[in-house]
Amino acid sequence: MTEERSFTLRQVDRARGDLYTISDDVEFIKEQLARLPTRKELPTRKEMAQTALLVTLTTAALVLAGFEALFR
Repeated sequence: MTEERSFTLRQVDRARGDLYTISDDVEFIKEQLARLPTRKELPTRKEMAQTALLVTLTTAALVLAGFEALFR
């Protein structure tokens, strides 16, 4: 059996407002997801390790150069 429900205009108006709010939120989430980099744009594990090693060696070289300059 189908039950017919009658809604007041106020209830329909609230539901419509909720629907528009949800729709706006979904659009916002879609825009945020579109900004995320794709898998190909993300650095690989090897590239990240190489970058970390380069930063470490560069920092060590700068510290040693600073010590040499300080003691001369």
